[in-house]
Amino acid sequence: MLLPVSQVASLVDSLNLTWLDKVYLNEIPNEDLDNIDNTVMLLQETDSTPSNYANGTFKGISAGVEMQIFYKANLDDGFNPLEAEINLMQSLKSAGWLIVSSQHHTTDPVTDQVTKTIYVTKDNLI
Repeated sequence: MLLPVSQVASLVDSLNLTWLDKVYLNEIPNEDLDNIDNTVMLLQETDSTPSNYANGTFKGISAGVEMQIFYKANLDDGFNPLEAEINLMQSLKSAGWLIVSSQHHTTDPVTDQVTKTIYVTKDNLI
């Protein structure tokens, strides 16, 4: 079974999102931390808990992932982040992920980047 972040990364990659430039697992490399010219997604594991107990043992793993989106500073005219996020969440739901929380948008006062955080979870049977 793939790590939860790898599962979500694989799904996101398969969607071929034209508005997303890079997906990072666990951390953004130092050389890209100050890059405001790309829209990037950071995936971090939030949960990996045994679940679906039966006969004294667990039959699954509850996997949780935090998805942070850092939009490029100068978004293209006509691009609607909320619409993109709704489509992303619908794709995640269709793939069996539960949207636990979709946090409000924030704007970095220094870089003017809009950010978004979404939490998802999925029960994986083993």
